[in-house]
Amino acid sequence: MRPTSDSSSPSKRRGSRVLLLTLLCGALALAQSLAQAPKVPPPHTATASCTSSDQCPRGQLCCPACGQPDCGLACFKPFRGGCPPFV
Repeated sequence: MRPTSDSSSPSKRRGSRVLLLTLLCGALALAQSLAQAPKVPPPHTATASCTSSDQCPRGQLCCPACGQPDCGLACFKPFRGGCPPFV
């Protein structure tokens, strides 16, 4: 007869599998919640269209909305004292 103190008994292996499955499900749930987390906008996101800095909220400048001439103007938080650069 086999001794019951064998470390590879079916009940111990099953417990290990249940623990592993639980950990994998938890990791999957965490990954899904992180993927669905609201995205924080970049710090230089335009807040409103404008024609001059006087129309922008306090502390923002009226700058070109992108690196192209036909993008219009928008209010931005200053970047190093001026309009943010676009690449």
